[in-house]
Amino acid sequence: MGTTAVTGNGPLEFTDSNGHQISIPLSALFFDASGTLQIDSVWGTASGLQAGQGLLAYAQTEKLITPAPAAAPFPAMVIKAADPGTGGNNISVTISNVTPAADPTQTTFTIAVTETDTYDGLTAATIQATLGSSTVSGSTLVFGTAGSSPGLVQVEAGVGDATGTPDAVAKNLVGNPAELAVDGEGSPALVFTLLAKKSGADGALTNVVIAPDVSSPPTTGPGTFSLVASWTKTVNNVSLATLATSIQNQLGYLITVSLPASGAYSVPAVATSTLSGGTSGTPASANLFTGI
Repeated sequence: MGTTAVTGNGPLEFTDSNGHQISIPLSALFFDASGTLQIDSVWGTASGLQAGQGLLAYAQTEKLITPAPAAAPFPAMVIKAADPGTGGNNISVTISNVTPAADPTQTTFTIAVTETDTYDGLTAATIQATLGSSTVSGSTLVFGTAGSSPGLVQVEAGVGDATGTPDAVAKNLVGNPAELAVDGEGSPALVFTLLAKKSGADGALTNVVIAPDVSSPPTTGPGTFSLVASWTKTVNNVSLATLATSIQNQLGYLITVSLPASGAYSVPAVATSTLSGGTSGTPASANLFTGI
């Protein structure tokens, strides 16, 4: 069971029934897990004080002795999006399964990284301006134009039917660079091809869900649709000794890690943190903090 240190203006002093002056140091007192003021067994025997009774109860009720403030958490590491842009603001990092070890550098934990980009009211004619575009040359993506809201996916430039309406889709991108052809009801069927935001095998972890908007009565012409692109990956048994390598090799498609201001990594608390501050020239970032 956990205990909490105490704070007060000085030793707990009193005169016993025999006229002896008794002084109990604050280090001999503590609050138990239920919030009751307790006394070290040696000092309790010597002084005759008992938890919940007499002077101890009075000191707690009158707040002469109170729980010491918990130490504030401090930055354990700095996580940044691997790429600049507003899409990094959709990245969350979850720490779980912290397993303490006698040597803190060997404490292990799980890191899960997720990005979810949601777009509403798109059309085949506007998707490129929103997501941006590239072309494919062999196994290389060649940057084309920046989108107003770039994220996990972009459009292959010069491919498809800008007047078409895509069918419903729920698939992962495939290949390297990863891509997904999105068909509709027209002829030719291809409406557009989605590309991963960059080359790399982890681009194929990108999942895309497209849902055409339904209106009543149906409208004529190209229809609007929503698009949700998501990416998630989990790495288990990470330690401070393996942290930088684990993130670089396993999660480097989306994030990087760097030292906090203290100059040393610390074990992060169990929590979910969302990156923020991403702009067209700046990667989003977040401090992960230690536990209290």
